[in-house]
Parts: sequence; C-alpha cells; structure tokens
Amino acid sequence: MMPRPPAKKLWQVHLKSLYLRNFRNYAEAQFSFADKLNIVYGDNAQGKTSLLEAIYLIATGRSFRTDTLSDLIRSGESFFFLEAHILRDAILQRVQVSFDGQTRKVQLDATTYATFHPLLGILPTVLYTPYDLELISGSPMERRRFLNLHLAQSDPIYVHHLTRFWRAMKQRNCLLRSKTLDGIECWEAEMVSSAEYIGKARAEMIQELDLPKLVAERQELQLQLSANPKTYLQTLHKNRGKEMELGLTLVGPHRDDLTILIDGKPARMFASEGQKKTTIAALKFAEWDRLSRRVGAPALICFDDLSGALDDARQALIQERLSTLGQVFITTPQTPRGEGYHILVKNPK
Repeated sequence: MMPRPPAKKLWQVHLKSLYLRNFRNYAEAQFSFADKLNIVYGDNAQGKTSLLEAIYLIATGRSFRTDTLSDLIRSGESFFFLEAHILRDAILQRVQVSFDGQTRKVQLDATTYATFHPLLGILPTVLYTPYDLELISGSPMERRRFLNLHLAQSDPIYVHHLTRFWRAMKQRNCLLRSKTLDGIECWEAEMVSSAEYIGKARAEMIQELDLPKLVAERQELQLQLSANPKTYLQTLHKNRGKEMELGLTLVGPHRDDLTILIDGKPARMFASEGQKKTTIAALKFAEWDRLSRRVGAPALICFDDLSGALDDARQALIQERLSTLGQVFITTPQTPRGEGYHILVKNPK
C-alpha cells in the first residue's frame, strides 16, 4: 500500500445553518444544526430526504436523486435558492446556490461563479442512502460517479484532469464522426495525459480505502478497478478504425468500472441482500475515513432512512460509530429519543 499523504491542517468544518426557498416541497424554511449528531425526523413525504438533498447539493454541486436541476424547483415556481453558513478553519463562510431553470449561480462570500464546480471541497461530505445498493447492482456509471465525487472533494487537480479528458474526448469523437484523422493525435495525447492522472488517483483511492471484514460473516471485502492507463495510447491507436465506424471512444476513464468482491467473488452476483447492505455501509465508512484524512478534518456524513436501509443489528453497529464521527445527519420516520439535536420536519408546503 502506498504511504498516505500528510493531511491538511484544518480546525473544523461543519454546517451551521441552511436556508431553502422553492426547493422541492419547501416554499421557505430555515434550519440550524448542531456540530455533532443531527436527527431529522417526521412522517413520510414531509421533506426529510429533500433536506439532505439540499445539503448534498451545497457540498458537491449535485443531487443524489436526479441529474436534472429543474426537478429541484418547487412546483409552480421558476427558481430555487439555497444559502448555507459553513464554519471552516474557524471562519464562517456564506455559500449561496441558485438555479432559475437555465442559469446556475454560486456565490462564495463576495465571489460569484456560473458553475457549481467551486462548491467541491467546501463541505466534505459522505452520503449513505438506500439508493447506494446501485453501487453493487447498478451500472458502471454509478461506481464511476462514486469515485469521481469522492476524489473531486479532496483533489482539485483531479477535477481539472477529468474536465480536460472529457473536453479532449469530445473533440476526438467529432473527428471520428467526420471520418477524418487530422489533428486527432493532439487530442489523444491530451486524453492520455489526463487519463494517467485519473487512473493513478483512482488506484490510490482504492488502495487507501480501509475496508473492514463483514462483521457477522467475517468475510473479506475487496475492490478491483478495471483500468490500465499505461497502455491507453496504444489502445486508442488500435481502436481507431472501429471507433470511427461508431463515432465514439470506447475505452478510457469514462468506461472504467469498479468491482466489489466478497471473499474474492463479485458481490453483484453472489452476495445476499443483507451482505450487500452491510458492504455498502462498510464502503461508506471507509470513504469517510479516507476523505477525513485527506482534508485533515472530520467530514460531514449523512444517513438517509437508516431504519429502512439496515436491520436492527446492523443499525446498532453504525450507532456505535457515531461518537467517532464529526457532524452527522440521520433521517428517520421515528420520533428520536436520547442524544442528538432533533429536527422535526412537518408540512413544509
């Protein structure tokens, strides 16, 4: 395993408050949060998951429920607006995010941006939802998104190379569709350079994820990445004829896949539903550990519908870890008892 890089020195990073306007079923709402455990509770369809979705959008510039920003605008309205106050390096930072159906806008204190990319790394966050079973059972795109969002929150250079690769590949695909090779070497060289960085970053991430054994079964978890950037240029040259017929690039970081193994066997084919859920929980805690090491402060972690995602025994294992984490958000339809800051979500309409 490669040596872990030294962590950046941060005092703390946590979300202090969040204002929502015209976001999902919220006409207008204001929330304040505790520095440690926050339990968001209420009946179904009240807006608990939408609150986590707003937090995740502030953290990553993406929704975990849709790829279409217009879906986030409250029905009958023309825009949504979010404002978050984040304590970072003992300095309170204001983050504003809006979308009017066509134009994105981010304001970080006094600086305005027309893209959501500057949000990455502002509030390092790990999310666990029932949808995460798609990391095992879903398409390779889901697993690439997991890799990309994790790395983008701690490595701005990774974002640069990912953007650079896609731009160069788009130009190469245009040349392939036009059945011309003039200038294609230039774009392939750019793709290879960025693919090498992307592949190295993904491989280091996989090696640094400290996956525990499945507690109940004592089975070994492993991750395998299907990428070989060392031979990428030769592969591009070899595939030119076939790819010219199709008009697209078939091999590269945009096609890599991550395989999750339990005792050497693909979890997708051999794991039970309980094992899949436990595997995802283990993967998310490993992700939290690595992200926190990388940014030098406890990352925020969100659990959506914990009671519905795991059985009582597995919930108890997660509860044991809560005290070792940083700021935590849990949604549940059950009225909480005991520790934590309790946030009731009721009829935000």
